[in-house]
Amino acid sequence: MTIEDTDKIDHISIEPATGKVLLTISDHLPWDTDEGRHLELLQAKVYRQLDAIESGELSRRFPQTSGRPVAIQIYSLFELSQDGRNLVDNLTPYLAGMGIELRWILFEKEEAPPKPILPN
Repeated sequence: MTIEDTDKIDHISIEPATGKVLLTISDHLPWDTDEGRHLELLQAKVYRQLDAIESGELSRRFPQTSGRPVAIQIYSLFELSQDGRNLVDNLTPYLAGMGIELRWILFEKEEAPPKPILPN
């Protein structure tokens, strides 16, 4: 699954060092083609993760996530555009106010994203 699957959670894992639930968004799209669509997809994807948390869907489907802190992390193949950075910068305090951390990570081709602990 990717950023284009806005109705899905791409990847769920638990961070061993902190015990946080990690909801990972896989963003493979470049920012220099159809930036407006990219912004809409990213925002929709983040809000889908938020809906899963707030509705209780996450803890119902994956009881081992219940009561744990949550981070939404965006793994991106490309650097953010200025508008992409603005979106992340605006979403970060909004989500933090709900107790949810937002992380943006530039995917290095040599590294792999965290392995899922929970089936999706």
